[in-house]
Amino acid sequence: MTEYTRIAELLSCRKRDRIGALASLLRSISKEEICPAVRLLTGGIRPSWSPGELTGRDILMDAILSISDRIEGGDMGEMAEHAIRHKRQRGIGEPSLTICYVHSVLNKIMKSKGRGSEGRRRSMLTGLLLSSPPLEGRYIALTAAGLRSGIGPRTIAAAISRAYGVDVEKVWAAYSRLPEMGHVAEAASTGSLDTIRLTPGIPFVMMEIPHVRITSAHGSIAKSDIICYARRGIRVQLHVSEERSWLFTNRRRDISHVLSGLKTEASRSAMLEGEMHTGEDLSQITRLINRRRSARRSSIRPSIIIWDAVCIDGKEIVDLEYSERLQLASDVVQNINGETINVSVVEPLEHEELLQSGLPVMVRAQSAPYLLGKRSRVDFQIVPR
Repeated sequence: MTEYTRIAELLSCRKRDRIGALASLLRSISKEEICPAVRLLTGGIRPSWSPGELTGRDILMDAILSISDRIEGGDMGEMAEHAIRHKRQRGIGEPSLTICYVHSVLNKIMKSKGRGSEGRRRSMLTGLLLSSPPLEGRYIALTAAGLRSGIGPRTIAAAISRAYGVDVEKVWAAYSRLPEMGHVAEAASTGSLDTIRLTPGIPFVMMEIPHVRITSAHGSIAKSDIICYARRGIRVQLHVSEERSWLFTNRRRDISHVLSGLKTEASRSAMLEGEMHTGEDLSQITRLINRRRSARRSSIRPSIIIWDAVCIDGKEIVDLEYSERLQLASDVVQNINGETINVSVVEPLEHEELLQSGLPVMVRAQSAPYLLGKRSRVDFQIVPR
């Protein structure tokens, strides 16, 4: 089994050397190690939409202080590294710090919940740090507390492409449909990237819609463009199936508890994109999202305005024209109703209304496809004066 030392060394190397070093690592490790290794390199333990929490600063600091009273350094990782160099005791048994072992312990820490979970997390993290050499302890601490973003997905994609001899665009297309590089790397290693499809319940990487000023937008608007009012809310994706519904933020965080009581009356499945708002007060949305329990207990009644669709009844529709996708989204939404949330489809505006409104609006090219995980070249959102 591969030592975690290789992960720590890769995280500490120069950025320009990372693609080659990561490709070399991927070629040398076993199939079972690929997913844990890539997750540790990205600074995550599980997909962003999976339940579970990292330790946080307080538990990490308690673990560091239990190792040594001599705390120095700038960030928490440096503090952990310095504490390990001057630790008062040694770990029991000193297990070999393999990639799979470190990932397994950190995963157990994330899954620990209920009465006494804080103490269990602190104990597991302390034991792991006591067993770590200083450099390894530095990156374990940062990962455990969620204080390091790790290596970005573009760099990981380039390394996967080099390691397994696949087109980097195919790697990115797979990641845009399954935004978890550990699974994408596994699929690339077996030549099965083409099997990755959009799936309800797994968030996709939304197309980036650039913002422009109203003064520079007028000349770019064609008569055939579809224009709609963009309220001051948060961008979300709504997934529905016969069994249940899901809601994800732009960063692919699962906030499905907001959908308490949402039902679809037709035997349809869909992956939709839009905006959630509660009027003009964004703080209400933040409070609703952070409640972490059923929306039935909240007095806040949000609305979701759907403005696009990427998958209907298991079929990807990203290559269809925008006007067709919007109609398909409307067909699905008319069969959705909710006790605590209103879901509707965006209503297009006339060009004259746009010029006079001074409000934030979105301009969508009628014939444009949906570019998963990429920046649109023809759609844009107008920033008000």
